[in-house]
Amino acid sequence: MNRPLRRGTLVAALLLALSPAVAQSDLALVEEGAEDSAARRDTLAEEELEAGTDDLLPADDPGTVELRGVEVQGKVGNDNEVLYLDEKRASPEIVEALSSEQIARTGDSDVATTLKRVPGLSVVNGRYVYVRGLGERYSSVLLNGAQIPSPDFTRRVVPLDLFPTELLDGIIVQKTYSPNLPGEFGGGAVILRTREAPQKPFFRIQGTIGYTAGTTFQDGLSYEGGDSDWTGSDDGTRALPGSLEAAISGGNYLRPASANNPGGATPEQLQQYGQDLAESGFGIGPDRIGPDGGLSIGLGNSFQLSDDVRLGLIGAFRYNQDWDSVAEVRSIYANSNSGLTQVGNLEIDLSGREVDSSAFIGANLDLGRYHRIGLTLLDLRQTQDLTRISDGIVDSVDSSYYEMRWTENELIAGQLIGTHMFPDAHDLEIHWQYTHSDASRDQPNRRTYRYDRADDVLEYSRRSDANASSFGELDDSQNDYAISGVLPFYFDSGSSLLLSGGLGRTTRNRDSSIRTFSYLLASGSPLNSEPGFFAQPIDQILTAANIGPEGFVLREVTRPTDNYFADQAIDSYFLNAELDLGMWRVSAGARHESNTQSVTTFDVGSSSFDPIISSDDSDIWLPALAVTWAYSDAAQLRFAYSKTLSRPDFRELSPAPYTDPDLDIDTIGDPDLLSTRIQNLDLRWEYYFGGADTFAIALFQKKFDNPIEKLRIPGSTPLLQLSNALSADNYGVEVDLQKNLGFVGERWLESLDTSPFDVGFNYTRVKSSIELDTESAGFQTNLSRPMQGQSPYVVNLNFGYTSERNEANLLWSRFGSRISEVGVQGQPDVYEESYNSLDFIWRHFINDNWRTTFRLRNLLDSEVRFTQGGLDTRLYQKGREVLFSLEWRPLK
Repeated sequence: MNRPLRRGTLVAALLLALSPAVAQSDLALVEEGAEDSAARRDTLAEEELEAGTDDLLPADDPGTVELRGVEVQGKVGNDNEVLYLDEKRASPEIVEALSSEQIARTGDSDVATTLKRVPGLSVVNGRYVYVRGLGERYSSVLLNGAQIPSPDFTRRVVPLDLFPTELLDGIIVQKTYSPNLPGEFGGGAVILRTREAPQKPFFRIQGTIGYTAGTTFQDGLSYEGGDSDWTGSDDGTRALPGSLEAAISGGNYLRPASANNPGGATPEQLQQYGQDLAESGFGIGPDRIGPDGGLSIGLGNSFQLSDDVRLGLIGAFRYNQDWDSVAEVRSIYANSNSGLTQVGNLEIDLSGREVDSSAFIGANLDLGRYHRIGLTLLDLRQTQDLTRISDGIVDSVDSSYYEMRWTENELIAGQLIGTHMFPDAHDLEIHWQYTHSDASRDQPNRRTYRYDRADDVLEYSRRSDANASSFGELDDSQNDYAISGVLPFYFDSGSSLLLSGGLGRTTRNRDSSIRTFSYLLASGSPLNSEPGFFAQPIDQILTAANIGPEGFVLREVTRPTDNYFADQAIDSYFLNAELDLGMWRVSAGARHESNTQSVTTFDVGSSSFDPIISSDDSDIWLPALAVTWAYSDAAQLRFAYSKTLSRPDFRELSPAPYTDPDLDIDTIGDPDLLSTRIQNLDLRWEYYFGGADTFAIALFQKKFDNPIEKLRIPGSTPLLQLSNALSADNYGVEVDLQKNLGFVGERWLESLDTSPFDVGFNYTRVKSSIELDTESAGFQTNLSRPMQGQSPYVVNLNFGYTSERNEANLLWSRFGSRISEVGVQGQPDVYEESYNSLDFIWRHFINDNWRTTFRLRNLLDSEVRFTQGGLDTRLYQKGREVLFSLEWRPLK
């Protein structure tokens, strides 16, 4: 029985015939696990159509022969640049697509750096993606279509510098919503597609060494750490001492024994706990900083187990270590009759060390032509070791503050994906996936202390915040289940209809704990009368001899809101129909989500403290409509409308304070926060010149109900609090151009070959306004202002050169000044001021097996400035970076 040629088969055949790069590449790494709609058409990597002499049938015309079938065999790899561009063009949604080939040309080592090149995207602090100028709250990251938690509990999304580019087959940035995606969608979704196994063996190894101006080979700050610090894993040096750990196990709060608390710790026990804790030391001193460095390895192969069964394996490992020394000036202001008055200032010297490591294993099992099962295992680790000394005036006291902070973030994910096609069931396609993720954050023995200046002598402080040792742990476990199906219908007129639907469930649990201890000087201690005692270095003050009933006594000072646990379950289903009429394509559907979320903040030190419980039980429908008018072979017009939302994260619903690592300010949540509802409207015109050359211009609008913002609470010590505004409106224009410059030589410079050069330019202009709740309007300073975190513009310019042996790229970017903290009670908003960023990369292919990469980052080294009312609140420079990499590929 003859069956009409399936549309997917025809596409595969044409691509193989028209694209030599695809037909000749045995190294195409196929990605079929993502469940986004753009990848649906590439479900099968191999198509077969049978042909032979028996299939030649006589036709009515004796001069012709009718073919019953044609056999075409080949592999279609999604990592080809042309295929990703074709996916961008054919997708019902507005997307930006980056293939692994495009990523490789940039020489970027992590995803965050690569995404700087995507229209409308900006990357903050080298790791967090802002889509269309919106904050990271309105961005999401999906791994092969599945949600994953962030190992950084201070952020809603995964830091994208954790993902090495060599793990990826490609990146899709979806800017308009589709029902198969999670409902939390604001500026856009970044969909990471991991590599699948190659068709033949490959092996690569790369080493990198780097230099940072003002840091490398200079003296920085350091303290006594562990022998395994270079690995990013603490060897127990910073661990809670065993004696103290046993004393507080089971949720016990450390209290001294008394008549009302006979079961408390005795003076002898407290002395032992204090002496054990002090063994880790408090001293900070200078240390020479070495160069940055890194190593990455990748390998893979596939095995034909039988005629119909193929097993592919791929693995990758990456290690990277960076150092950074920063000198920062910080100012604190308060309102007065004459305007802002400076009430505090700090000069900060900071040395940081960051160790990143990742391991990736992928396996694909092809069972015949129509079934594939994939397994992905991923372990991402990021460790930050920070040492800081701050000198200045706070609360009218001239002081020096010292801090030692070690933080380990880790994300472990396991993902099982299945893709199946059933030709006898009308070419029904079934996709399913299960993803288990564990994110953890360990911050052992964060130590802080201060010295106060009196009569020009710096002495150890006798204030209540003179010292603290805290131990923080966070564990976040998530399970994501999803199954979906696509049923195609093809009509004689050439039109088609794709019906799709799916079910999903996401469950998440988090436990967050902080335990803090401090040494308090006993009342009447003889140490008070020792001349010059408090002017000594800290390690000569907090010694074993000085810790005891008549000296320093250890106390627990954990705050009542420092501990919380949370859980969430989201059940979802979606339906969608995609109608293709040739010139017109329409996609319409809706997603339903039921969310059950609870956050409980409790006091480990008091049973009389009622837990603070925040909960959300809600159901919501999220519709989406996308229309494309392809009125010519080279151009098309798109329209999209959708409703989405942004829910408060666990930490945002708990009053437990946390330190924002970028602003370095304590932040507290609000148990009464509401979810933000968003209406999205997009209109975009696209023109395709041919090859990879494109031009697009887009208009967009987003309306927010109950947007969540950070408010700066007045005081000598800065404090941020999360709060809902009433509504906000965000609208703008986006322009994108990708063009090879060969036409310049052809038309105007005939003696010069300009075809190796290309230019990329994108510009996003956004205007936003916010309407405040009347109850809080008087609390906030500006009743009319942009949204917090919204840049008025984002611009990127990329100039590239490609030849047989060399590739070079120069990238310039800039974002507009954006509100970092919302001012209240008469204080102006705090702005992060705009600055220019310029990077350069040169890649040289020595021969078929060896290549070098030379990168210059932050060439302009612009000042990073935060201002309030035109006055600087923070001022620092990051320093220029130079990196050199050497790569060997004996198999490819």
